[in-house]
Amino acid sequence: SPQAAGRGFSWGRVPSTARPIRIRIGRQDGRRFACMGCAGCKVRQVDAAVKEPLPASLAKAPRGRFGGALPRLEEGRRDFARIFFADQRKIFFLGPNMTSMMPLQPTGGPSSAHIGDLNEQVVDKAETLFRESLVKQLEQAFGGPPKEELLHMLVKRAMAATTVNVGIDFATTMQLMPTFLQPLFLLVVRGDGAAQEARAATYGFVAEQPSQILGDRPESKRTPFCVRLLSPNLVSDADTKQWEVEYSLREVRTATIRQAVEADLEALRKSVATGRWDDLS
Repeated sequence: SPQAAGRGFSWGRVPSTARPIRIRIGRQDGRRFACMGCAGCKVRQVDAAVKEPLPASLAKAPRGRFGGALPRLEEGRRDFARIFFADQRKIFFLGPNMTSMMPLQPTGGPSSAHIGDLNEQVVDKAETLFRESLVKQLEQAFGGPPKEELLHMLVKRAMAATTVNVGIDFATTMQLMPTFLQPLFLLVVRGDGAAQEARAATYGFVAEQPSQILGDRPESKRTPFCVRLLSPNLVSDADTKQWEVEYSLREVRTATIRQAVEADLEALRKSVATGRWDDLS
């Protein structure tokens, strides 16, 4: 739902003007941290912290599968538009022979402060821009434009899969707090000469208890635990009602979810090359 889509993060703007850097050493929840700057302060651990145990519900099985469901079409399109027009880029693309992930969002668009109603015109604009950006990345990755039928299926299903609901569903299913912090969405596409497989990898921080949540600003809140939620093949003829998601939870020492995703890229590139997703840790 639109309400669920907004949980765990907010749409604050990042100041564009440079400010003097200040470094402050402090302590939070028994951990020592360094804080750089005043606005946009991000806490980074500067010495070894006490290792957090994995949540009890996942300690024995940090990897596995759980059943989910795609949102209804119109609800999913609104959720997607809200994420697509966020002030911070949250949707990326990774294809064959790519060394880094590329953003699928425009550099500018309707301000998130002005899209609260998410009328049909705004939603249609999000779909049009997403489609154009995706076509560009697919052309670069495979050396030519995708077939229209495949493109239509990929756009519709990728939009539906780009939702925070999958993170909230995972958290509640695993008896964690119903929150999903700093969500990031990576569309991973592989194939020989054309897109034959596409998966939506959703990343976010999760927590078992409030004391595990660090950070003093909504957009910078994080935990020691990052989960990757990998969708089924988005361009398969299989019925999307049977939506089984693969999850992988790990402990991290990062201030942003993007750092956690970038640490995953080498393994993802290998899966893109081989088609073996089980190799992902």
